[in-house]
Amino acid sequence: MGNTCAWPVLRTTDLDEAVSLAERLLSVASWYDPDACYLDAWARTESDLRRLTAAFPEAEATSYGEGRTGDGQGRTGLPVSVNLGLGTVPQARDALGTCLNITMGYVLWHNLKWPEVPELGLGEEYKYAELQIAGNSHTIHSGEWAPEHTVFVHARPGHDARAAWLAARVGAEVVGPSEEGW
Repeated sequence: MGNTCAWPVLRTTDLDEAVSLAERLLSVASWYDPDACYLDAWARTESDLRRLTAAFPEAEATSYGEGRTGDGQGRTGLPVSVNLGLGTVPQARDALGTCLNITMGYVLWHNLKWPEVPELGLGEEYKYAELQIAGNSHTIHSGEWAPEHTVFVHARPGHDARAAWLAARVGAEVVGPSEEGW
């Protein structure tokens, strides 16, 4: 049991720049499953919900919290998480771009391994290894709107050196404090 720790390694208004960095970070991973990537988008209004479910008809919509409503098609209302499995980096970019035209959301890659870093005394990391792009947000949960997209490296809590090492491998750096992941 335990939660990841997430370090921001890029904040940018350019979604292509964020996706490019994510792709470079995935190339550093010693292994990853391309099918272990998904989009999580949050509908804040009924209009957002209708637009998201129209844009992603194959997505699973899950209701959270108070104020649930139905749309007559088995989908629940506010607030919801629209979860869509993705297979490739271009699919992730396209899905996040579509999402950001409607609301905030994030793409998360999991089922990967960060490589061993002997000079830092760090072995391979599987359990806590994840990569995320939070669209129009500075936080992993996309709770508040921001003008930038943030790329996060998730790793074992206390492994600040691993986050910095991973970022340096792709010409980036940690750009803010870490936050507790999931």
